[in-house]
Amino acid sequence: MASYFITGATGTIGKEVVTSLLENNATVIAATRNPEKSQDLFNNKATSVHFDYGNKDTFNQVQGTDGILIIGPPLNPALFELLEPFVGYIQDNYTGRVVYLSGYGMDALKQMPFHALMENKLKSTNLNWNIVRPGFFMQNFGNYERENIEQRNVLFSPAGEGKTPFVSATDIASAISVLLTDQNRKHQTHILTGAKAYSHFDVAELLTTILGTPIAYANPDQHTYRKVLKDSGAPDFIADYMIPIYGLVKNGTIQNTTNSIKELTGRDPETLEEVLKRDFS
Repeated sequence: MASYFITGATGTIGKEVVTSLLENNATVIAATRNPEKSQDLFNNKATSVHFDYGNKDTFNQVQGTDGILIIGPPLNPALFELLEPFVGYIQDNYTGRVVYLSGYGMDALKQMPFHALMENKLKSTNLNWNIVRPGFFMQNFGNYERENIEQRNVLFSPAGEGKTPFVSATDIASAISVLLTDQNRKHQTHILTGAKAYSHFDVAELLTTILGTPIAYANPDQHTYRKVLKDSGAPDFIADYMIPIYGLVKNGTIQNTTNSIKELTGRDPETLEEVLKRDFS
């Protein structure tokens, strides 16, 4: 039976990929710095191992597997420097398939080049690589904005009036599962989006209907966003990281949709309404 090594296995995308592969009767190694959390999350159906990009002694656990999903930790501008030694290791020691989780539009952020550097690194190797560039996750509203939405009745992100085709983490995982398991797919880059672009004003309207209470989009400018994060105790680097990311939405850089989800999975992508109803009802 084929086996797959999934890094970041307890994160938003990693856990969905593990679940997708398990549903298809694959053997899954859930790699994380906290294997106890992984064991509980997957009810011991996956093999949970301790893995750390900063510890080369953990790299050899990929041996004997058929595919690797590389997910870097979030909010880390030094991501390339962290992941490069692992890519160097598998370049010399691995023959299975490799999928890298990049990001839609990140190649446009010259001040944050880590995904572009990682993509170029993989493309320079002899690995059987594939790259996915997902848009903003639909599940982020439930995972990271829930307190603002449910307690303050507000969305608070500096995305301006821009629109973007939010994509479901479940659909991303299904697409990644195909790329990991299909031996005929290699050296492909897929931009993963939903079928429709929404502004944050649109999202606020959807949440108003779902929750039955008015939800407003505050549309803060950069100064206000930075001040509110700082006043709430967030370190400065969070705003430094997130403002350019939301700027991709604000500037219209990532407003276009693709058909990659359906092309890879054979199914239409989930709608934002479906995911918000599931997360907030």
